[in-house]
Amino acid sequence: MSWSRQSEFTPLINNEKRKKSSSLVTVAITVLIMMVIADCLIRVLSNPCNDPLDPDVRARIRKQWDRETRQHGELARTYLEQELMWKKEHTAHVELVKQWHQEREAYQSEKQEWDWERKGYMSEKREREEIWKKEQRAHDEGVRRQLEGERKAHEREKVEREEREEDERRRLNMFWVDVEPRGCTSYATREYTARLANVPSNYNRRVEACKATPLVVHDQSYLPRTCEDNGSNGIIGTWKVNHNQPDCVTSWTDYKVKGCTSVGSGRRYIEHRLDNLQPGSNWREFSATTPVRFHGMEFSGAEESFQSVWGVYGLWEIHDSEC
Repeated sequence: MSWSRQSEFTPLINNEKRKKSSSLVTVAITVLIMMVIADCLIRVLSNPCNDPLDPDVRARIRKQWDRETRQHGELARTYLEQELMWKKEHTAHVELVKQWHQEREAYQSEKQEWDWERKGYMSEKREREEIWKKEQRAHDEGVRRQLEGERKAHEREKVEREEREEDERRRLNMFWVDVEPRGCTSYATREYTARLANVPSNYNRRVEACKATPLVVHDQSYLPRTCEDNGSNGIIGTWKVNHNQPDCVTSWTDYKVKGCTSVGSGRRYIEHRLDNLQPGSNWREFSATTPVRFHGMEFSGAEESFQSVWGVYGLWEIHDSEC
């Protein structure tokens, strides 16, 4: 029984399935047709009909041809104008190149002429320079000979004048009197003064006679450093004698190592005391002229000096790595 009922319902179910399938096919076909119609509408609306038999289409095509014909004519005219302009420019370029070649040839010719003129000028200049050099050498030689002659004449005149003055001094018997040693002026140097005797009051070369008359001190002859004409009081000469003056010889003693000149300077002070300084002497002058030697170094005098109640002291700066 159950089998018979199943067979009765089975055809009904299959019919329902077939109805559903046919409905889906119908819907699909309808959608496809609508899509085709929509595509045609879009194409028709976007692109007008191109049927050559349509008068509107033919008119549109004719207008397009006319427009293209005008454009072609304009392009042709433009091309012809450009071609004509190019020909003119080419002709102008050819003329310009021709002119440039002519100018270049003219320039080369002018340059060659300039080169010839320059070579001639340089040759003439060298000749003038050689002539000028010869004239300059001759002039210099003439001036040199003239100066040499004048110098020799001046020397002869000077020698003759000195000989005459010497003869005159000897004839007048001029000599130094009242020789007086003065104070010490610097290291190992003493000042001397003296008066020149036997000088006539009417003698017009008194100072020259003073400067030419030597004074003998400790068996050595010295000419005066200065001469002063005091009229009736005579002529006074002054000398600086630096030979055999033991009283004027000062020395440095009491060597002492002092502190650094400054922190990080690499320099240290060395101190000495000045001995044998005569009373009334210029201690600064003696400090600067009294030599000293220490640490293998020689100094002509103190680099710095000062005076205190204990005497005169000199200072030197030397290198010291401990500073």
